[in-house]
Amino acid sequence: MKQINLNRVKRLRNQHRLSQGDMAEIIGLSSLYPYHRKESGAQSFTAEEIHAIATHFGKNVEYFFEEDVAENAI
Repeated sequence: MKQINLNRVKRLRNQHRLSQGDMAEIIGLSSLYPYHRKESGAQSFTAEEIHAIATHFGKNVEYFFEEDVAENAI
């Protein structure tokens, strides 16, 4: 199963010197708090939000996903 790599989102935001408030605006949120919850993993990003982030930074949506493999998988 694929999941969003939150570290990639945060790293990209920091590299571009954007605040969480800036990112909230990029994905269409009215305040910083819901974005903070998403970046910390307490709430999930929607497909539309990841698409907005990818578009803003010129990345493919796939850049933000990683394969979630069970620890006991061979």
